[in-house]
Amino acid sequence: MTSSGRAFYPAVAAAGGLLSLTALGWWWLIFGKVVANDYLTVRQAVTCIAGATDLCALAQALCADDHLYGIRWYAPEAFWAAASILVAGALLSARPSRA
Repeated sequence: MTSSGRAFYPAVAAAGGLLSLTALGWWWLIFGKVVANDYLTVRQAVTCIAGATDLCALAQALCADDHLYGIRWYAPEAFWAAASILVAGALLSARPSRA
């Protein structure tokens, strides 16, 4: 791989980090209100970051229409996709170059 190709890997890791933060923000938009309304504890809501359980689905169903931008659901697949991009970029960046 050329040196210009290797320079691309940190950008992939940075994009994955930005997407991960975006996914966490999306999660907090939904579950922050759920926690504030005492439907779930923070500990229960954290499990919804990476998985869609019945409890998470129930909590999202209780969401009112007063969410920012009308967002009423969260997809944990967004977190997994972002985390995968972050890890791939980090592993590729850390890989020693072949001279």
